[in-house]
Parts: sequence; structure tokens; C-alpha cells
Amino acid sequence: MHVAGETIGYGQLADKLDAFTGRTFERVEWTVPPLKRELALDLDNGLKKYRVVFAEGKGVAWDERQTFNAQRGIAVENVGQWMRRNLSVSERYNSRQKVAGVAS
Repeated sequence: MHVAGETIGYGQLADKLDAFTGRTFERVEWTVPPLKRELALDLDNGLKKYRVVFAEGKGVAWDERQTFNAQRGIAVENVGQWMRRNLSVSERYNSRQKVAGVAS
């Protein structure tokens, strides 16, 4: 069974955070070679494996129309909807933050 929702990149997430908070988040690009070196030092780290796989463009995707939720008309929440529902007004005005991105 596959379920699907909105798929976005780190840069798009930073853009959405900028728009939501009214602030500009700093983008820090992570390229593949340093990510691979970091993973080589910690091979059991699932997050580091995830970052390398997606930085290399080998992520997993499937046709959203063929998913369980789409075939049954089950709505999923996108990032903007989640932010509006879960982040408070005070979080909109916190100090400048960094958002790290992955690029190949």
C-alpha cells in the first residue's frame, strides 16, 4: 500500500517558512560529496543515509493517483495547511533561523 501527499524540496520548505513567518531563512546547500563523507563515518545513521539517497536524486516516488488515499478520496494535509494548524502566531516572529538544503 502506498500513500502520498505533497512532495517538496528543502528550498521549497524554506520558501514556505519565509512566507509563513514573514522572515527570511538562510539557505545552506549540502552537496553530495560531503554528505557521503559524513555517512561513511556513521554508516548506521538512517538520517544520513536518507540525505545521501535524496541528494543523489534516488528518492522514492509513485503516481499519487494510484495511492490508497487518492483512490478512496482521502484528503491529505499539505505543508502550508500543517503550518497554519500547528504553528502559533508567536512562532511567526522568532529570530532568524537556518534551513539546510540538499543539492546534487
